[in-house]
Amino acid sequence: MSQGSGNPRTGGDTCNVARSGEGSVPEAEAFSSYWRWKKLLERGAPHFPVCRWWPSADMCESERIYFESVKNAPSLLDVGAGDLRIKAKFRAAGYRGEYDTVDLSSEYSHTYRDLAEVSRRYAAILLLDVIEHLSLREGLAMLERLVELLDDGGTLVVVTPNARCIRNPFALDMTHLHCYNINDLWAYLTSLGLETLGWRIVFGRPPSGPLQRLKFLAAAYVTSRVLGCDYADGIALIARKPAAQESQ
Repeated sequence: MSQGSGNPRTGGDTCNVARSGEGSVPEAEAFSSYWRWKKLLERGAPHFPVCRWWPSADMCESERIYFESVKNAPSLLDVGAGDLRIKAKFRAAGYRGEYDTVDLSSEYSHTYRDLAEVSRRYAAILLLDVIEHLSLREGLAMLERLVELLDDGGTLVVVTPNARCIRNPFALDMTHLHCYNINDLWAYLTSLGLETLGWRIVFGRPPSGPLQRLKFLAAAYVTSRVLGCDYADGIALIARKPAAQESQ
């Protein structure tokens, strides 16, 4: 979806991109690790720090985090690449690997128009603001498929709205079907055998002065400590698949 709706993916219709490949993932397997990730949550999730996203011609803080995690990957697949703005930012920042894209839109040139067409593996995969446009079963099945397409030692970057945000994530876009909280998504990816880190994404630049910072901290305290919600608008998970020798 577009930046105008407050979405960090500055691309085209990622909903159509995702749905175009939904028949290529086995829905029956989507909950195959349910009790495994529930037990991970019983042991406690790690701390998820805050980073920020804002619209800009160059990379903002959150995009820089994604870039740093994949900058040395020899190949990258961007699922739901839209208008290719992320690709342009990564190229401008120095990414020199193979950069393939998946998107149903014919407005821009993409490597694939359907995820079902992808038959090779990649060292890095981006899934930015796509899975919220799918049902839970379809979204989890897509994640499993992308893990299969990831090289051993490769990195998967997943970004999606934050289900716990006090501002209703469904208000951003009427095509959103399901939202994820970061604890569950961290546990799900970890249960698939990935080493997973997470961030909570706040929309907007950092407060510009002491008064603005104080107002932000006060609002954040009330939101999290009093109301039991989150002030972060989105979540980002960076998950690494173990190298072949690590999994033996």
